[in-house]
Amino acid sequence: MVELRGIGKYFPLNGIYALDDAGFELRPGEIHALLGENGAGKSTLMHVMAGYLKPSTGILRVNGKEQRFAAPADALAAGIGMVRQHPNLVPGFTVWEDCILGGEPLSGPFINLKKARDRIRFLSKRWGFDLPIDRPTDSLTVSLRQKTAVLALLLRNAVYLVFDEPTAVLTPGETQGLFALFTQLKAEGKGIVLISHKLEETLGLVDRVTVLRRGRTVAVRSAASLDAQSLGNLMFGLEEGEEKTGGSSAPISPFPPKSDPPPPAGGNAAPRPDVLGVRGLSVELPGRPFIRGVDLELSPGRILGIAGVRDSGLETLELAVTGFLRPARGTLAVNGRDITGQGPGAFRKAGAAYLGAGISGSAPSLSIRDNIILHAHRRSLRGFWGKFTFMDRVYLDTWTAVVMDNAKLSRSPRGGMNSFSGGMIQRITLARESAERAPLLVLAEPSRGLDRASRAGLLRGLRAYAGPGRAILVFSTDTEELAILSDEIRVLRNGAFSARIFPYPLENREDPAYIRELQTRIGRAMAGEAPHG
Repeated sequence: MVELRGIGKYFPLNGIYALDDAGFELRPGEIHALLGENGAGKSTLMHVMAGYLKPSTGILRVNGKEQRFAAPADALAAGIGMVRQHPNLVPGFTVWEDCILGGEPLSGPFINLKKARDRIRFLSKRWGFDLPIDRPTDSLTVSLRQKTAVLALLLRNAVYLVFDEPTAVLTPGETQGLFALFTQLKAEGKGIVLISHKLEETLGLVDRVTVLRRGRTVAVRSAASLDAQSLGNLMFGLEEGEEKTGGSSAPISPFPPKSDPPPPAGGNAAPRPDVLGVRGLSVELPGRPFIRGVDLELSPGRILGIAGVRDSGLETLELAVTGFLRPARGTLAVNGRDITGQGPGAFRKAGAAYLGAGISGSAPSLSIRDNIILHAHRRSLRGFWGKFTFMDRVYLDTWTAVVMDNAKLSRSPRGGMNSFSGGMIQRITLARESAERAPLLVLAEPSRGLDRASRAGLLRGLRAYAGPGRAILVFSTDTEELAILSDEIRVLRNGAFSARIFPYPLENREDPAYIRELQTRIGRAMAGEAPHG
């Protein structure tokens, strides 16, 4: 059994207490959920347990013996391992080479490569992973990367496994496969920790739940005694039936203050162009799923959702639209301006903003302020004839204050971005990009890592953002997110659109049963069963 008692974690550089008298207990043969709103301290507590962070106070015991881990290797030696949402595998290595790294079997002074490869093949079959052990790691899907990371931990006799938001970028089918693996690991006596914001999904799987709030453990319950509503009340400190309206919600407000473009005056006024026009776009780059002959159009006032899995070309299309990948054929126009092959700078200059998945839109080593002014600093340049320039500090300070207010963040902007959880970073970067008030806003997995209140606030804010003169393009593997948010959903499969779904108007999407039905249609199309309508 793993026990954490009275765990505190203070980050002196930022003056932040991430944990304050937190506790957690994990038993062999159980699946235990660790839940809480963004910034509650979940990831920090598990990083302490897995040896990535040293606690400021408190005690950690494994099987009754007190432990002090100096590094993740010490935790792994005690039987504790952590699987990140995006496992860091070694590029260029094959699956079996990555798995044995640091624990290579030796024959005398030499590595026994045949024995190592045969062992990985045997364990992959024994656990039902069916991993392509000779494939390069950088060609794997997210689900295969997760299985590779798990196999590497099992090879080193890990008994307690921590999974941080493992289903965030998995399809429904991949999620079911991962949950089947959890059940199998549990039957083998392994202890599983699951950090997740998907409450209904989590409660159907786990045995016990621990809830953190503001760095403290506030509840430990059996999963059978809870439902999503009561669990949400525990997470946010609400009384039964009370609804959270502030705090973690993520409204999107304009900066600098602008009025929306007026509608065309008179019958002869030229119509506004589509904010996005893609014609015959093809991307053919080694090591990436191809995109073949894709057409897209997005008019102001609408939200278009693109569903798919990473292997289907979802990320390839996302990076091509935003200028990071050069197309082999086809054209790309933003606000009527042809920017084909001109890169991400031209994409932004044409009137677009973009936030990729996860924390890719942030620089964790920099301050909060530096992350917030990432794009705004170019607009702040002042000077003479382009030779002697300086950044307008007042402008940037005002921009920083407004974005922090939109993100509901009350800390010093000089603090480090690396002190935040993934969900908090997502809130900050979303507030930064939406503050640009660009006619085209492109988002990938926008609600990933957000708690329930933040997710609801974000979706409301995005609906308000897509007003006259502005539109949103969302790339997502989250079928619920797409079902709630989108005016239209296109499903990408094998590099081309395989289905086009038009949900009911937004006001008719209050029924949870309809949302589940819509999710099923999207999921089936992602799996190759094209829906109608």
